[in-house]
Amino acid sequence: MIDAAGCGPPGTCPQCQHPAARIHSRYWRQVAGLPVGGHRMIVRLRVRRFFCDQGQCRRRTFVEQVASLTEPRRRCSTAARAAMKAVAVGLGGRPGQRLCTELRLHGRRTALLGQLPAPAVPTRAPRILGIDEFAFRRGRTYGTVLVDVEASRPVDVLPDRETSTVASWLLEHPGAEIVCRDRLMAFTKATSQAAPDALEVADRWHLSTTTSTPPSPSTTPAPSPRARTSSPSRTPAT
Repeated sequence: MIDAAGCGPPGTCPQCQHPAARIHSRYWRQVAGLPVGGHRMIVRLRVRRFFCDQGQCRRRTFVEQVASLTEPRRRCSTAARAAMKAVAVGLGGRPGQRLCTELRLHGRRTALLGQLPAPAVPTRAPRILGIDEFAFRRGRTYGTVLVDVEASRPVDVLPDRETSTVASWLLEHPGAEIVCRDRLMAFTKATSQAAPDALEVADRWHLSTTTSTPPSPSTTPAPSPRARTSSPSRTPAT
């Protein structure tokens, strides 16, 4: 651990860009840096909080930032964050977390995924649009993923699986000619409301799962009481 203190000139307010003249307070802040000699490095930095004396500015106080070291609301240095982003781009979440553990970087799975920029959402829906649900937290919170079936890549992620949410997205992004979805009733209603001209098909995974699962004994229909295996034999008259 390294102890340091901010001693440069007063910074400017991040909102109005007016230079500060008065110190409000000081406090300690911990910043994770790049490893040194195979060991994790923590910089315990004493920073200053300044007043913003501009009457028109909504921000009353702000904290100084050390150039090339700290960023607002970040617990790692700019260099460590750049290294974590490179790991996230190359490996993703869990594999990247294992590599960060070996490299002595403070990179958890969710922190690594947070370094990845969100891709831009196209203005029009793909020609073949896949709609499916997924679990943010299984059994409690579910969302909706929209996929370009022809390009095999995700298009957007919705915060829930409600009919109104999916229908609003389809209205804002027209152009889907074929909608490949599972059998959730909310997706059926959303497609019929927002894209009535689109052809709806069931995705292959659900069809193969349904057809390949044998029926359980409890669901096997019982034979009809009228069905007879054989009729009783009659003795011919003599």
